[in-house]
Amino acid sequence: MRIIALSIATGGFVGMATAQTMVDDANGDGLYSIDELRTVFPDLSEDTFVAMDTDADGGISAEELAVAEQAGLVSAG
Repeated sequence: MRIIALSIATGGFVGMATAQTMVDDANGDGLYSIDELRTVFPDLSEDTFVAMDTDADGGISAEELAVAEQAGLVSAG
């Protein structure tokens, strides 16, 4: 039962992130590159991108993007 609840909670969070951002994952790797993010956030700096990449894997996950938006690091329009 806990696994189902966790899946629902996590799925809702990820869905919320993608619904808010509308960023196209052009290469389909499941992460957003700085170029992909700049289609929505044209003023995104490399320093902000690095700050958003909390797991330092070189890409921004939907979860990292949602956290960055909530923290005010990026804002679409």
